[in-house]
Amino acid sequence: MDILVRMRTAIIAGGTLVISAGSGLTQDTSFGERLYHEKADCAFCHGPRGDGRGDPRSPGKAANLRTTILKREHLIEVITCGRPRTEMPHFDKYAYEDTACYGLTLAQVGDNKPPPPHAGSLNAREIAAVVDYILANFVGK
Repeated sequence: MDILVRMRTAIIAGGTLVISAGSGLTQDTSFGERLYHEKADCAFCHGPRGDGRGDPRSPGKAANLRTTILKREHLIEVITCGRPRTEMPHFDKYAYEDTACYGLTLAQVGDNKPPPPHAGSLNAREIAAVVDYILANFVGK
């Protein structure tokens, strides 16, 4: 019986933890939402619903974030480093100053370096918040 009581206590405690974590996630995703729509202006290319239907004046066909198979760490890398030879910008203003982006230096990526963002650079915390917003609201939905 003692084991059953401990298991129930652990399950209840775990449930409380999940609820608490969910509350924190809501706050983080609202920060990411503001960044997505305002500072980074991801919606300009990816659309306000993340479906790749951005402004007709955007520079290219953006990925549909609802159907992406990229995991969190890969989304962080793409937003940080952009995508060479595409219009996906690098949001880290220091991208390609070392080999943190795809293992490439600026000399190696050369003219294929992704463009800078039209809106503004993001720091690591902001990039993570945008990714959390994307994962919570678009991916698989």
